[in-house]
Amino acid sequence: MERRTLGFSQKAYTESIIKKFVQENAKPCLAPLERGVQLTKANESQTEEDKAKMKSKPYRSLVRSLMYLACGTRPDISVAVAKLSRFLENPGEKHWDASIKAVRYLLKTKGVGIVYDGLLGTQLEAYPDADWAGDRDDRRSVSGMLLMLCGAPVVWRSTFRRLSL
Repeated sequence: MERRTLGFSQKAYTESIIKKFVQENAKPCLAPLERGVQLTKANESQTEEDKAKMKSKPYRSLVRSLMYLACGTRPDISVAVAKLSRFLENPGEKHWDASIKAVRYLLKTKGVGIVYDGLLGTQLEAYPDADWAGDRDDRRSVSGMLLMLCGAPVVWRSTFRRLSL
């Protein structure tokens, strides 16, 4: 039987992000977000000096670049991008460091993309997930889902729940 696959990646775009935001000799990271790292409002810039320092860094541009990648072909960085994007208005040094680590993860995974394999069948698979009050700032929950077809993601989503009791 002939193997039929269809694949998408954004390798050239990924390489442009790497070139723009990290040094050539940077050490790759194993994950887009360090295990156990907590990005909260407490990490935001507090003083005017810190705010001015962070304004000189292209945090918004970096997160926007990662978001484009995550929405296109890289669901593996979606959680990290969602967390980083919560601090676009007032990022702190810890947020900047986490965003650079996400780019360093791309060093190791430049060619990763989505590959649909025709031999895996066309049954749609759905995977839901949620944390319960996992956000440290306002105790909101995050829920998410992943739909897979032919062994690869078709749709992925993660949202903060806005529940009032």
